[in-house]
Amino acid sequence: MKVNIGGIILAAGESSRLGRAKQLLEYQGESLLNRTVGFFESISLKETCIVYGAREKEISPKLEKYACLKAYNSDWPTGMGSSVRTGLTTLLEMYPDLDAILIALVDHPLVTAEHYQALLDLCEANPDSIVATLHEGTYGVPAILPRFTFSDLLSQKGKVGAKKVIQKYQNSVVPFFCPEAAFDIDTESDYQRLLSR
Repeated sequence: MKVNIGGIILAAGESSRLGRAKQLLEYQGESLLNRTVGFFESISLKETCIVYGAREKEISPKLEKYACLKAYNSDWPTGMGSSVRTGLTTLLEMYPDLDAILIALVDHPLVTAEHYQALLDLCEANPDSIVATLHEGTYGVPAILPRFTFSDLLSQKGKVGAKKVIQKYQNSVVPFFCPEAAFDIDTESDYQRLLSR
């Protein structure tokens, strides 16, 4: 069965510990944002929505070249939950028949298109389950959440993104083992470790 999946790329964070926009950090010749959008474009998604918020003046001009949806999250200071809500609301306005959404962060530079495709393949085989990345003993994103989670995602508040919803329905989770997702960029030293790999 073909599953209609929308993509949400979360790029609204302030990068306060880094001190500059992590979305625009360069890795392997392109920005982290550009890499993630490129990966999403290479897999079979119904549509993608980039959610931006903090550092709008820096990031907004970079979004013009992308054909996908873009949504500004004015509530970005409240945390990731509001960005997920913004992205999902925007997608459902255009595509109310979506079966699931794929949620990803821009600061997982070691996660590749192959990883995202593997998540999609698991979703096709398990359309009624959550497909979540498992690393270091915990579930998180990238993850695909089916329609039965949408009301939870639309009503959640605070700093927690999809993780709380995944935990709520943990008996319905199909794990995808991806140790690469354990590496993210929060500080300058994280970025330097990435560049020295």
